[in-house]
Amino acid sequence: MKWVLWSLLVVSVSGVLLFYVWGKVDVVRVGYELDALLKKKAALTQEHERLQARLSQLTAPERIASEAGDKLGMRPPGARQVVLVPSQPEDGNPSDGPELPLRLARQTGE
Repeated sequence: MKWVLWSLLVVSVSGVLLFYVWGKVDVVRVGYELDALLKKKAALTQEHERLQARLSQLTAPERIASEAGDKLGMRPPGARQVVLVPSQPEDGNPSDGPELPLRLARQTGE
């Protein structure tokens, strides 16, 4: 009977120690995963900031105008290429807002 109690005590203590060690190992594993995820988040945040800066550079109006002129041969329309069109509808009824002429550019032989 004494041997059974000692065996039961040893098995119980071993089980408790095993559960304790398993819990500690799991906490350490989750800590390493958290550290890896935080590093990945920092890298992604840095990449996002780099891409935002690049987007700002690429969408700058000065750059777009320069690229349009240099690579595509575009230029602002000449004075004779701009046609003013009234914004009033064809039926003659005035619109709700103030009537402002629209500026349209058209292709000419110039």
